[in-house]
Amino acid sequence: MGRTTQSLYFTGPRELDVREEPLAQPGANEVLIEAVVSGISAGTELNVFRGYAPQWRQHMDPATRLFSATEDPDWKWPARYGYTLVGRVAERGSAVTHLRDGDLVFSYSPHGAHAIVAANAVVPLGDLANPELGAFFANFNTAYNGVLDAAIPLGADVVVSGLGVIGQLVTRLVKRAGARRIIAVDRLAPRREAARAGGATHTLDPATDKVAEIVRELTGGRGADVVIEVSGAAPALNEAIRTAGYNGTVVAMSWYGGTFESLQLSGEFHHNRTRIISSQVGAVNPMLGPMWSVARRGEIVRELMDLYAADLAGFVTHRIPLAQAGQGYRLLDQGAPDVLQVIIDYRK
Repeated sequence: MGRTTQSLYFTGPRELDVREEPLAQPGANEVLIEAVVSGISAGTELNVFRGYAPQWRQHMDPATRLFSATEDPDWKWPARYGYTLVGRVAERGSAVTHLRDGDLVFSYSPHGAHAIVAANAVVPLGDLANPELGAFFANFNTAYNGVLDAAIPLGADVVVSGLGVIGQLVTRLVKRAGARRIIAVDRLAPRREAARAGGATHTLDPATDKVAEIVRELTGGRGADVVIEVSGAAPALNEAIRTAGYNGTVVAMSWYGGTFESLQLSGEFHHNRTRIISSQVGAVNPMLGPMWSVARRGEIVRELMDLYAADLAGFVTHRIPLAQAGQGYRLLDQGAPDVLQVIIDYRK
């Protein structure tokens, strides 16, 4: 019998399984990564886990980039998913010369004990002291990309709505970008406290605070220059539109699941000329010009990971072995208040 590995599969909405399967040899331009940790995303990945992602029901035409209903959708159960794998190079193909056995690397690969990846697709993590922090590379890229899309001027009043991992990172980056007021919004007190520690000047609970009205009071009636919406909830997007000032900007960073019958595009959206920007991590704000690329963004993120290493380490609230991955997904799905970042630890 040949060598095997363990891989995580989504087998249906909110259902998963860990399967043992054959482990192949890497090709000439590939590497075999032995996983150390991977992170479960509480945003995009949770929508995929719940069965909300449009690819379960639709096909995206790569030429037109339009989604259409179909009986042959892009994704089918069972399917592998995940994009935050950190591990060490265990084997290299014959043509791979820029990596060495034992190198710590990041890969946008599904959860599993091993991954075979094109060598030019992995991200070397260098001397990162704590491999767990490498699992934040994808989220950090998403957060930084949202701040680049927001184009925040020095002295701006900024609202960050949704204080999960990405919202926490956005808060810190907005502070670094020179925002004057940073108003962080979330229902969970521990997350609001973490945002305060990361630079928020004010925090609000949308369950009890009138966010748009309070932001007007804090800004002399203007409203926010920019609202960065990270929660992925339709009511939060509505409130973000209300909270932005005249000609203000809402950056929608989330992959919104479900439907939006409650989305309100009449009052404030129409009369206040609100601009809504979809921030998607696959590309960099074109207004930055041709010198900016995804690769350049990634280099900066790797430097920022060292700068915010202590914060990243504090975001990890749960570590679970691959065999118990379902527990981690359930905690996130149920919105447990003490959960921020769940790590699958392959060393367990």
